[in-house]
Amino acid sequence: MLALPLTLLALAATGLADPKPPALTWLYSVNITFAAPIEIGAVPTGNRAILTIVGGSFAGPKIAGKVGSGIDWGLTDAKGTFSPDALYTLYTNDNATILVSEKGHAPGVQILFETASPKYAYLNTVVAYATGGPSEAGVSLDVWQGF
Repeated sequence: MLALPLTLLALAATGLADPKPPALTWLYSVNITFAAPIEIGAVPTGNRAILTIVGGSFAGPKIAGKVGSGIDWGLTDAKGTFSPDALYTLYTNDNATILVSEKGHAPGVQILFETASPKYAYLNTVVAYATGGPSEAGVSLDVWQGF
């Protein structure tokens, strides 16, 4: 009966140590281009615009290709922070299609993937983190896989 409280106490003590930061591995860098924005304007939560994704390219050590179509219906809050909410496709150079879902508060973005490709199936369980910002034609991001 005393073993359980001692075990819980030991677990609690190990939880007080400084946590180890997660390891990140670079997946790819992407340049996304947009058509002219559709301004929705001031809504109760900020300023909404719809950005139609029309292309771009991406490349990394194990993956490269073109950005397909998509949409970002992001929101800019009163402090000027942009929160992307995007869904778009990646077409790899070896003919796989990957769906990308982005959410976050710039400059940090969480990315999730979906694909039917056996070669890139590992992406279906990846939670990625991206940093970046505006570029001449749209946005540029560096995408990192978290473990």
